[in-house]
Amino acid sequence: MSSLRQRHSERTRDAIVAAAFELFASKGYGETTIDEIAERADVAPRTFFRYFPAKEALIFHNSNDQVDAAVARLRARPTDEPPYESVVAVLRAVAAEFTHADKRDMMLAKFAAENDRLFEHHRAVVMCRFEEGMTEVLKERAGPQADALAIEAAVAAVLATFGTAVRSWLRGGAKDDFEPILERCVSAAQGAFQDAPASAQH
Repeated sequence: MSSLRQRHSERTRDAIVAAAFELFASKGYGETTIDEIAERADVAPRTFFRYFPAKEALIFHNSNDQVDAAVARLRARPTDEPPYESVVAVLRAVAAEFTHADKRDMMLAKFAAENDRLFEHHRAVVMCRFEEGMTEVLKERAGPQADALAIEAAVAAVLATFGTAVRSWLRGGAKDDFEPILERCVSAAQGAFQDAPASAQH
């Protein structure tokens, strides 16, 4: 059972998120200030920063849970499955969830299309954490003798493709199914690798 302090913390965080999205819906993301969010949530601005390092973090407030769920999915894949297939299977499962966007996802898409800093936050914070989690699982699966650098590079390449698909989906307003967008990006990446020369030409 969660402690009283933990429940209070969760309520405060939820209140800040709810206040922010109410203001975003009425005023717009860019026009809403942190002070206004804090006032609507009935907390001090310094309390806001204890929960969120920046306004951008509010938009992706549930990204940690989403990343943790995706990493858990990867950990649950068969250990004898090729790593690439495991990662793509997880990304396709995430894509299926994205396809059923709710009202907040639609708002997120609108704000993201209008604010480049949101895409910067997604790439620098959300995707970085996703990459670290997936890499950790594959390193554990491969064992201590595996080429850690190769695993890191491979995961980075695949997740860069996923990030491109997410940003394209958001820029399009999150109105279309996400799965076909991901498949187009995955196919393009596979094709690029297949067409690349095996060695440098002299």
